[in-house]
Amino acid sequence: MEKLKERCNKYEISLRYKSNGYYEARTTFNLGGGNSNRIQKGGKTDEAAIFNLLTALYDFIKSSYESGLITCKIDDIAKSRIINSINNLSLNETKITQKVLEIINLIDGINAHILNKIFLPNNVVAINNSEPVNSLKPSLHIIPKIDNNDTIKPEENLSKLNLAKPIFIEWIEYKFSLCEKNPDNPKPLCRKTIDGYYRKIKDYILPYMIKHKKAYLQELTDEFITGLLKSINGQTGKRHIYIVLNQVFKYAIKKKLIKDNPMKYIDKPKQIKKSESQKAEDYIKPEEQNIWLDAFEKENTDMSILFETMLLAGLRPEEACGMKWTQLQKDEGFLIINNAYKDFIVYDENMNPIGHERRDDTLKTSKSYRKIPLDGRLKKVLLEHKIKQQELFKTSRALKDKKRKWTENEYMFLGRTYKPYVSDTLSSALPKLRKKYNLTKNITPYGLRYSYASYWAQMGLDKISLMRAMGHEQFTTTERGLYKDFTTTYKRRNE
Repeated sequence: MEKLKERCNKYEISLRYKSNGYYEARTTFNLGGGNSNRIQKGGKTDEAAIFNLLTALYDFIKSSYESGLITCKIDDIAKSRIINSINNLSLNETKITQKVLEIINLIDGINAHILNKIFLPNNVVAINNSEPVNSLKPSLHIIPKIDNNDTIKPEENLSKLNLAKPIFIEWIEYKFSLCEKNPDNPKPLCRKTIDGYYRKIKDYILPYMIKHKKAYLQELTDEFITGLLKSINGQTGKRHIYIVLNQVFKYAIKKKLIKDNPMKYIDKPKQIKKSESQKAEDYIKPEEQNIWLDAFEKENTDMSILFETMLLAGLRPEEACGMKWTQLQKDEGFLIINNAYKDFIVYDENMNPIGHERRDDTLKTSKSYRKIPLDGRLKKVLLEHKIKQQELFKTSRALKDKKRKWTENEYMFLGRTYKPYVSDTLSSALPKLRKKYNLTKNITPYGLRYSYASYWAQMGLDKISLMRAMGHEQFTTTERGLYKDFTTTYKRRNE
């Protein structure tokens, strides 16, 4: 079955050639306030399949509206995606164009009726009739007939309101498109960051909007957003919500959906530094380092050796999880940091989470790609661990059943199912190891990373070298994580 047009988003139209000699056209359409519905129709030709689909789509929208199933505004993006799909398929038959225009006017009429109390969809007439009917344009306008008792002025037409949720989803989809590296996007975004943005929208922003009965982007005023920020516990959470909303509003302005960004009237929540007493519990001091290393080596598991690598190389959790033996340059005395192993959320076409995917990924920033001098103790531990892993691949029946053979491209640290760890696993495993060996400090995986930075800062490593070893773009990022007891002295020494 040959696909003639790959459908990527809802509202777009796909066309494919089936083995029985017929064409099949399909689309997924989401009604205002309803669920997504798949509509598909066939035909002996591509034009017939598309026309049959458009006819069915028109009847579906109209009957759904007349039966009261449409309770709120249909996504504005539906119109442009339908038009773009037809244009991309180069189907310019008059009857197809006319049917698209009927659907566009029907959607506009329904939206206008819902928002402006306009009587019926058939009271809406298309303008620009002088234009050729085979020239579709996303900028098609309509003129609604308004009831005489309606006092709304033309310039106050509420049909220009934009539902917030579809815009949030469109923005997230746009951000995900920037996670793929290509010639036009040489510095891709980190997908985990976009997953975090999605969770902020899903878990905080949308529930707060529902609670306060807000549905449209224009209703998210500075007063509303201030209330939202106050409802969030923790300064870090407030900052993340601020960042997400600020980017969404900038995106909406770029798309000419709104004119003003309400975030400019709101102060960005400041980062609160932990107190000195709190920070002391977050670090392993240089004089305490051997106690932790001895515990890691006594445990002698993949997980404990991973923790030792983080402490002696300053790796981020996802960098440590993604380490492969090819990155160990034992003769040159370096670790090459060029891979990360992460857990990603998998979404359906409506941006609903449907599962997880674990795989290699790019590092956080371009500066994260780096070489780190290989600590002598770590080199010895890793080489012993390598021999142990090679023996495991020779003796493990489970690995033989999976037909896995050991290579230098194997991950350094494997879990019970012989797959790499992910950062969430580290966060739950480290407290158990601390308790087992009576390691009293409340160290997190990131605490191991910043213990490495603090150790070398105290040893007198210059700030540029330290910043590069940590994979940071600016030293201020490195400095924020240093142990407070010697931050002032270190800063003065490097000025």
